[in-house]
Parts: sequence; structure tokens; C-alpha cells
Amino acid sequence: MDHRMRRGLAPLLLLFIKYVTAFIPGADGPVSAAQGLEGGAATLACPSAPDQPADEMMLLVWYKDNAPVYSYDARIGSSWSNEFFNSSGRVSVDLHRQPTTLTVSRLREDDEGLYHCRVDFLMTPTRNIGVNLSIVVVPSFPFFLDEMGNKVESKVGPYHEGDTLMLSCLVIGGRPPPRISWYSGGALVDASDGASEVPGVKENELYLPLTRDHSGPLTCRASNTELIAPVEASVEIELYLSPQNVSIHWVSGTDSEETLRAGEPAVVGCRAGGSHPAPTLAWWLDHRHLTQHSNQTWLNSSQTAVSYLQLTPSVGDHGATLSCIATNPAMEPERASRADVITLNVTYSPIVEVSKVGDGKMNEVVELDTLHLECEIKANPPVDKIEWYFNDSKIHGGGRWGDNTSAPSLVVEEAGRDLAGRYACAAGNSVGETRAHAVTISVLYKPECSRDGITLDQETLTCHIDSLPPPDAYFWHITPVGLETQQLTTGSALLPLSQIIGPLTEPLHVTCSAENGIATQGKPCERVISLKHLRPPQPQHCDLAFEDDEVQMRCIPVENATHYEVSVWRMSSSNTSLILAHRGAMGWGTGLALARGPGPWLVRGSLGQLRAGDEAGAAACNVYGCSTAVLLRPTDVLLYAASPPWWHFLLERDAFIAVGAVLLIAVFILSTYIAVAYSRRRCKPRPPMVQVLQLDDVAREYLQALEVKRLAASSVRSCSSGYSGGSLESEPPAVDRVAKPYYWDQPDVTHTLHRESAV
Repeated sequence: MDHRMRRGLAPLLLLFIKYVTAFIPGADGPVSAAQGLEGGAATLACPSAPDQPADEMMLLVWYKDNAPVYSYDARIGSSWSNEFFNSSGRVSVDLHRQPTTLTVSRLREDDEGLYHCRVDFLMTPTRNIGVNLSIVVVPSFPFFLDEMGNKVESKVGPYHEGDTLMLSCLVIGGRPPPRISWYSGGALVDASDGASEVPGVKENELYLPLTRDHSGPLTCRASNTELIAPVEASVEIELYLSPQNVSIHWVSGTDSEETLRAGEPAVVGCRAGGSHPAPTLAWWLDHRHLTQHSNQTWLNSSQTAVSYLQLTPSVGDHGATLSCIATNPAMEPERASRADVITLNVTYSPIVEVSKVGDGKMNEVVELDTLHLECEIKANPPVDKIEWYFNDSKIHGGGRWGDNTSAPSLVVEEAGRDLAGRYACAAGNSVGETRAHAVTISVLYKPECSRDGITLDQETLTCHIDSLPPPDAYFWHITPVGLETQQLTTGSALLPLSQIIGPLTEPLHVTCSAENGIATQGKPCERVISLKHLRPPQPQHCDLAFEDDEVQMRCIPVENATHYEVSVWRMSSSNTSLILAHRGAMGWGTGLALARGPGPWLVRGSLGQLRAGDEAGAAACNVYGCSTAVLLRPTDVLLYAASPPWWHFLLERDAFIAVGAVLLIAVFILSTYIAVAYSRRRCKPRPPMVQVLQLDDVAREYLQALEVKRLAASSVRSCSSGYSGGSLESEPPAVDRVAKPYYWDQPDVTHTLHRESAV
């Protein structure tokens, strides 16, 4: 029995070995790999079609780790699945397609393993196909930490271009472990990931020198499978960028060569890009800020700032630099600014100015010196024509002007007075022609006497001198008649007569010359000045009156008189001429007649006693002499009223002298007698001492000359008197006079043959 049992167990053992070897994955079939996402679905394929047309599938079984999870018996058309593996109906098989598929949905981590399918055929051997299924666990979304370990949300910074960014990207979980990479835009910047100190966490720490290319978002990607796209997170870098590509361009107002015209407006634009945040554009013309005349816009599409400036250039702007400066307001000035600079080419008509070359002032030249004028020209483009003008008339070459009058210089070798006037030059270019403002040139010359010479106006001498510049010093030589020459220096052409020392009753010999800083006058002005016209006019309203026991001359004051003189003229013994018998003062006064009370104000002068045939004279005087005297003859009534008593003869001059002499002699004799008699009594008489005062011939001649001169000065007559044309020594003609009473209620009027004098 044991032998038979051994013989019966042998075929079963062989069958078991065949069965076991048939379930070993890959023992007789290929093994492939497949992946599935946790929570997703995985489809495993199994070729179930027979190799021979007459064959057919009998049995299909799927195993996981050698444990059956699904079977299909084609002989009876029934299927079976493992309840534990397919607890929620997540397993499905498609038997109608080739290869047949096993789909497992809602994958879990424990679904990972070795899957294989076994296909039994009616005729051919069993087929085994293995599939190694891996379950992929997607990691968490990346998050960021800065260098201080602080979590970063959506933005980091701000940073400046050139700074180094330090940022860590971390992901949690994931199977297989993910790879972490950094991308800036679409460019990979770092893929050097590594493990973190925290289990289950992967980290990539980025050290990135920032450039302008990093101004976009920075992305961290984590990937551990190709089944889905990598998980990623992005962070914005706040990167301050300085402006770039600053450029100036003309919009209008220029020609093809970008040339401007002075006084005509032009529009210029400026563009600046590459700045973050938006820059500020500023316009500068040399050192002038012109931004207030511009506008600025920001173009988001091109990230460009644009500014337009309206500019009206002037002549002074030629050659100036126009700058457009783009500045990032969020950055330091030394890192934030970029500029574009152009030089302005401004065309304009010539600017012309005349200047004098040489010593002295700008507009003066000394007579006979060289006159050199220069035409200073500033023009763009250069001038092609120059002209000179004298007193608004164009100067043509030749003569004293020289041959080259179309040059910037005008030279006259010897300047004369006729060259004094206005000089101007004109210049022209392709833009226009301009004439300079005229410069007045004065030709200076030394003083010289004018045709008027020396004149006397009222009481002031005037020296008329022609010179340029006017004189600054005048030299006077005054020679009164009979006196020495007086030398005076004044700062003006006027010399008051009050500054002359000595009498002014006679003509003056006057010379004057001047100096003006250029030279001293050569030949002086010379003239003899008569001062007669400065004397007062002849009194016209005079009369004779007997008052206060004397005969008086009374006159109304006249203009310009400082004092008055009265005189008495008596007929000579030969009865042929009048002789001065008496002269005296008539009082003092100035100005015209004044009114005091109801009657006129009179000037009075005492005449003493008058005789029949006497003439009384009145003259007005001042420092320049006396006027011609007006002569009045007393009437018989006046002579009778003024006749002295019988004893008055004793008061006559001759009688008074005789009587006085007799009395003096008598007194002398009597006193001498008494003295002698007295002295004889007392002592021996002494010899008498007699002192005689005797005038020498020189003194006597001097006194006589003074008296003759005084008589000659008093013999002047008025032209209005009855003795005009006659001498003082000639006897006045006989006239009939009207007697008047000795009293004087109204002013006495004395009529002569040729005149009438009344108050």
C-alpha cells in the first residue's frame, strides 16, 4: 500500500510543481512597470487573445502579490473579484478589447505592488504577464522662506539690480521624493535641490544675483512623476531698475539737419524704458530747468515713459546742451538716473555791436588822433556781408575812410571835428540782415574863444568858450584903469563883478582862457568892458524946497541906486560958466519908489543957502558910479523964503573967517600980554617956542589933484537937462522960472526951457 500510495502521489506532486511555477511572476512571461497617482486610476493591460485561431481563452485571473483579486471563467461566463480589494467597486475589467484591461480607481498607497494576469487557453499553454504598479504621492505645493526664516507670500523685496536674492523653496511629502527647481520666467535658474533638516521635507535654497532679467515672477516647481504637471508656486520680486534707453528726438520745428530757428517754437520728445517703478523725466537747458513746459505719460504696453517739451530757442541757446534725465524716484540718485544730451544748433540773423578800439572812453576820440571802430558780430550761420554807416548814410570806400569799408574794422587816421556823429555797422547772413545801434562818437578838442568872447550880463562877466569836453577851469585877468592886474580862477564861465577888487567906475580890461583836460587854451578871449550901463538912471522926479531953515533937494528913489549926491553950481565971476560950489549926500535908499502913507517916500538932501543964478543938481549913485545929474534952478519965491537975516553975513564964509581971525588975534594978544606980565613977576622969561606946520609941494599937489578930480566928476549933466550938449564950465542959458511959495504942501515943480521935473 505504501508503494501504491507513493505511485499515486507522484503525479499530484508533478501537478503541484507545475501549478506553483505557473504563478511565479515572470517565470514564463514579461513584467512591465506602471504608475498610478494616489486617488487616481491605473489601467493594467493583459493580452488575452490566443495565438492560434482554433484556440480559445478558457480562464483569466489577475493577481496582486500572488493573491487573486479578479478572475473570469469563459467556460461558464462568470467573473469574481476579491471583496477586500474591491470593497467599493473601484475595480473594472474590459474583456472586449485587446489587450484586456484591469482598471483600479481611487488608488491608495497599499495598491502598490506586483500585478500579473494568467490566461489559460484550450489548446496552448498558459500565458503570464506581470505589471509592477507604483503608487505616486504628489508633494504639497511649494512655499517660500527668506534668509531670516520668515515665510514669504506673494512678493519679496524690494531689491536693486545687482543685489543677491536669498530664498528657500520647500515642499512637504511626495513619493517618490520630488525634485525642486527654480525658474525665472521660462528659464531654469537652479535645480540643486536637497533634503531638509525636517523629515519628509525637500528644500532648494536659492542664491541668485539679480539682474534686469529677473524682474518677472520667480517660480519654484516640485515634480516626482510625469503623470501630471509639476506643482509650483510663484513669488514676485520687487526689483527696482534704473531707466534705460533714454533718447531725445525732434517732433517738429526743425529741418532735416535738426537745425532750429531763433524765436520759432519747436517740439522735442524724450523716451525712457526699462525702469521700475516708472521714471520721472526732467528737461534741462544748460543749467535751466524746463520741466514746467513739458508733459509726461507712461505707456504700459511698452513700459516706456514719454515726455514732450515745447521749446522756443533764443540766440543765446545756440551751442547749449539740451538734456533729458530719467530718474527712478525709488532709487538712490547715483544709481537711478540716465540721460540723453544733445547740442542745440540755433540759426539767427547777425547780432551786431559797434565798439571803439584804443584809449579813452567808448564814445570819445581826441582831435587828430586815430579813430578805430570795430564791428563785433555774432551770427549763425556766418555773415557774408558787412557795411558801415555814418549819420545813417552808407560809407563808401576811398578818401579819409580808406579802401576797405566792408571789413569788421573802420579806421580813420586823423579824426576831425566833422567826423563827430553816429556810427553803425550792418551785417547779413542767410537768415537775415541786422544793423547795430548807432554809437555816437564825440571828437574832443582844446578850448578856444567863441565869437561872443566876453560878455557882461547884468553884473556878471561870462567867458564864452568852445571846447569838448566843456572847460573845468577858467583863468581871468582883470585890469581896472590905473590899477594892477588881478588874476582869478573859477570853475565856471561866470565871474560876478563883486569878486573884483577895486573901484568899478571906470572900464575894465578883461581877458579869459580855459582848460578842459585835453589842453590849455592858446589865445585868450579879450575885451574892454564898460560899466556905465550898470549905473542908476537919472532922477526924474525932483524939486527944491525950503524946510527946517535950509534949502533941500527932494527926489523919489530910482532903481538900482545905493546912494544919492546933491550939488550946488554957482555962476563964475566972469559969468561964463558954472562952478561947483557945494556937494553933499542926499541920503540912502535902494529899489523903486516906495509908498509910505498917503504920499510918496522921498530922498532928501541939504543944499545950504542958494543964490540967484545957482543950479542945484541931484544924481543917483551905486558902486559903478553916478548918473548924470538933474539940475534945478530955485525960484525967486524960494530964494526970498531962504534969504538970511541981516546978521547972517557974519556967518558967511569970508566974513566968518575974518571976524574969527580978528577975535583970535585979540585973544592971543591979550593972553600973551597977561602971560608975559605974569612971567616977569615970577621968573626970568624964557625964549618962546614956535612950531610951524608947513605942507610940502607933494602933499599940496596931491590935495589939489583930488579937488580937481572931484570937481570934474561932479560936472556930469543929464541928457534930459536943459544943458545937454554943453560943458559944465559953460554958462547955462537964461531961463524964466516960476516963483513958488516958501511953503510946500505939494511937491514943487520947477520948469526949465527943455525939461520938466515933477513928483
